Amino acid sequence: MQLFGGVGLSEIIFILVLMIVVLGPKKMAEGARDLGKTIRKVTHSQFWKNVMQTSREIKDLPRKIMDETELEDNLQEINRAINQDSANSREGLSSPPEFKPPHEQAEKSDRPDRTER
Repeated sequence: MQLFGGVGLSEIIFILVLMIVVLGPKKMAEGARDLGKTIRKVTHSQFWKNVMQTSREIKDLPRKIMDETELEDNLQEINRAINQDSANSREGLSSPPEFKPPHEQAEKSDRPDRTER
């Protein structure tokens, strides 16, 4: 479970135990208060807002690239063509072309067919 900026419950418990050991139980409240004030200052600063905005822009970058290059439209068009060809081959209208590398095509023409014996 993520609570604050990727820090989970176990990390918070570890920090609290560490604070008790280092500061002692009496100064722990004062240290937590100071830590809270510091976190508030950081999260309300212009620097933090810029970091969060940049983070959102980085997350949106792949979607923006796909939109600009119209990659999704091209993929849908290819899928439609493939589905149409497979539907036609199931109905017996046409068969998809068989791909063979050029070296296999040359070898096949040089060798006699073994099924013709």
